[in-house]
Amino acid sequence: MNEIKITRPPITSLACVNPDCELYGEPDAHNLTLRKEYGKTARIRYLRCTVCREEFSERKHTALWNCKIPEQKAVSVCEHLSEGTSFKGTARLVRVDPSTVRRLNKRSGQHGQQYHDEQAQDLPIQNLQGDERHGFAENKDRPVWEGELMDPQSKFVVSHVQGPRDETLIRRLLADGAARLADRHQVALFTDGDASYATLFPEIFGYAYQPPRQGPVGRPPKRRYRIPRTAAHVQIIKHRQGARLKEVEIRYTHGSQKRIQQALEALGYHVPNTSAIERRNGTARLMSKAQVRKTLAFAKREDEKLRLGWWGVTVYNWCRPHRALRRLLAEPQGKKSMPSAPQPWRSGWQMQF
Repeated sequence: MNEIKITRPPITSLACVNPDCELYGEPDAHNLTLRKEYGKTARIRYLRCTVCREEFSERKHTALWNCKIPEQKAVSVCEHLSEGTSFKGTARLVRVDPSTVRRLNKRSGQHGQQYHDEQAQDLPIQNLQGDERHGFAENKDRPVWEGELMDPQSKFVVSHVQGPRDETLIRRLLADGAARLADRHQVALFTDGDASYATLFPEIFGYAYQPPRQGPVGRPPKRRYRIPRTAAHVQIIKHRQGARLKEVEIRYTHGSQKRIQQALEALGYHVPNTSAIERRNGTARLMSKAQVRKTLAFAKREDEKLRLGWWGVTVYNWCRPHRALRRLLAEPQGKKSMPSAPQPWRSGWQMQF
């Protein structure tokens, strides 16, 4: 299991947490001094801002703020949750109360979502794959789906949403993913056969324009959307007969086939497919006990499932090395290989407290 490293940054790299301070949120401002240290083993630093005179703990606004257990135990809880261990199983293994596991799951999920919102912006991604995976919350009669968009080249999860599987979920997913891209008009999107993808793609990834009126009487025409040449959408529709896959239909819904062929050449694919997001679905089910198929280990509360899902996305994006990103050395050295060049959204992420 990949250990989540704990780093204690220097005081100069921290920022004031008082919103009324003129240096609020600005690191390296040299406005913080060490007031004291507390905790017998953790030795947590208590800081003071020389501008606003506010005093606060260095753990303020972090995942371990007001944590009542040792730091190593808290990190161990988060590691077990990211490996698919249940709440009660984690509590037994780490020897803590189940309520502590639930509290840390909530904090780590919120912390990971905020970090993703800050870092996953202006991404230079031109190919996306989208899919949804089913799950349950509270009982088996209440499905709660997880929808994700990911870059099949870097294996980076761009967007993650949860809720009932309907047009609202697909709209939230596509709108959130498009808002994180550097240019939403240069995207080749690969999805399944859900009709909502085909309906919403022009609205979210196209250009809106107002058609002229065809006379002085009547209502003005509705807005329409033009698909740029640099954008395209293809759907991979699987037809099944019982449990057996009968046929795979490839439907070029929007844009030109030439744009899709350019994406396939860049990805090294022969035919349009959603293999990357399908593999991600399997990995996500291994990382979350609430997503395991055909068991009773569904989430007991919807908010717990939401935070657990975001913590899994955080570990997958920022902590785990991906074998698919490796490349050969310039000079062969036996069977050794090296990881691909680091990318802005693929830098190693460490929890800082």
